[in-house]
Amino acid sequence: MMGWAGELTWSGWIVMAVCMVAFWVVVIYLMAMMFRTDRGTGPAGTAQDTDPLRLLEERFARGDIDSGEFEARRQMLIHGGEVPTTDPLGRDK
Repeated sequence: MMGWAGELTWSGWIVMAVCMVAFWVVVIYLMAMMFRTDRGTGPAGTAQDTDPLRLLEERFARGDIDSGEFEARRQMLIHGGEVPTTDPLGRDK
């Protein structure tokens, strides 16, 4: 009595070879994804957005700060810490 391997035809061997190649391609792909370093976000947070003006705009959009505080902080960021003497809208205080 011969096992199932003795009854394989050439098509069976081709299917086995294709499955083996597909298996190793999947294994190599998963290993590459596990060790890749160009991920934008994740638990380590390697590439966080550190632009202060963008962070300020996001806080304003979420409603964490009001429009007066947003404008004051925005002017400080734009002018390098100097607070202008006039209102950003062109009105005198």
